[in-house]
Amino acid sequence: MRWRLRSTVPPAAVLVRVFADERAAAMLPAPLGSWCARQLGRERRAARPVAAIPALGALPQRWLVAALAPPWDDASAARRQGALIGRCLAELGESTAALLAEDLPEEQRVEPWLIGLAQGAYIWDRYRRQPAPKLEEILVVGRSARWRTALRRVEVLDEALTRCRDLTNLPAEELGPAEFVAEARRWLAGSGVRLRVFDERACQRLGLRCLLTVGRASPRRPRLLRLELPGRARTCWSLCGKGVCFDTGGLNLKNAEGMQLMRKDMAGAATVLAALWACARLGPPALTLRAYLPLADNAIDGASYRPGDVLRAADGTTIEVTNTDAEGRLLLADAVCLARREGAQAILSVASLTGAALIALGRIHVPLLATDERLAERLLAAARAAGEKLWRLPLDDEHRQLLRGQHSDLVNSPSSPDAGCIVAGAFVAHFAGPVPFAHCDISPASWQPKAGERLAAGATGVLVTTLVEALCG
Repeated sequence: MRWRLRSTVPPAAVLVRVFADERAAAMLPAPLGSWCARQLGRERRAARPVAAIPALGALPQRWLVAALAPPWDDASAARRQGALIGRCLAELGESTAALLAEDLPEEQRVEPWLIGLAQGAYIWDRYRRQPAPKLEEILVVGRSARWRTALRRVEVLDEALTRCRDLTNLPAEELGPAEFVAEARRWLAGSGVRLRVFDERACQRLGLRCLLTVGRASPRRPRLLRLELPGRARTCWSLCGKGVCFDTGGLNLKNAEGMQLMRKDMAGAATVLAALWACARLGPPALTLRAYLPLADNAIDGASYRPGDVLRAADGTTIEVTNTDAEGRLLLADAVCLARREGAQAILSVASLTGAALIALGRIHVPLLATDERLAERLLAAARAAGEKLWRLPLDDEHRQLLRGQHSDLVNSPSSPDAGCIVAGAFVAHFAGPVPFAHCDISPASWQPKAGERLAAGATGVLVTTLVEALCG
């Protein structure tokens, strides 16, 4: 999507107007004004205060998309409102939309609304014989040069979200560990991000036995992708993103329905990759950022790892496998160990880790678990600023006790289903030791099963903008 500052509205664009109330909309030329006011009143009562109206010659443009102003200081509400407009624009199928700067608040307050608008217009049609017409350009009509800087940032965030969604939407046939690495190389070329790939032999030298064990049954061999973006300070934060390119569940086989969407099990890795790419594009961050992306298929053959096997993580912790379908936390264990070994001063993991997160919070909030108050508050504040929804869950010693093994240090999945989302986060937190740690389980929020009023069906790109806000401001 291109974002441009213009001085006039082209006749071919869809004009988007934002009104304080229905009375302001009624001031448009007759009969458009009265019609627009009535439509907005109906949509407001239905909690969808957006309407597409043919201009009927009252304007040079063919279409007017009218909306009631959201509470601009509530980034979440503004982002939702923007997404409703974006979905409306996607349905119109026009290539250009124009916004009037005079309808909008100052540039910083409007960013979540603009991001929502762009992402609401997102369409995934790679495999359709007839591609859908897409919104390709958004114009802001005004004269303030400050909008150029604001639009550049929005364009970067929009592209990062779109890349994350595209990558997560790809079927597993086209995206294994090697293909993910190739995509990362393409994205990051010339960005200033240092990229290093560890193959099986290198992973063995690093002691990443959990990663190698999970991936050993697949002909698509496991990899670890390590990224580094130097910052203005030596303080280093590390991000670990789960990259299971397809998850059968292993010998604890998923049923057909449970396996249907397992191409999205690499959403954590895609989210971290997109956030790091955006941070690089927006300028050197204050912090040095490292990312560790363990990539594997959890497949089945005679080499599959088995329930009852005891693995040794990169820090020497022994783990009894009680469920081969709890593989993502094993990959993250090795990634977090490596981040800690290489001097991380804070560690954040992002993963589509548990179905229990859906039961806990649905698809609306992303569960957050943290061992450090300042780190947790920084992420929560970033989510509020970005218009996304994080909800902190407890992480207590009692949760950690549920992971103690009889014949090993830990089990990878306790026999009790109690607090499944929390216990999975507690497992990963074990490997961070005393390093400040936070974990976000994006499993439900990373995917929209059916097209909704705000987003198309498929990947959502959740948390990309929150991570960028937390890491780069």
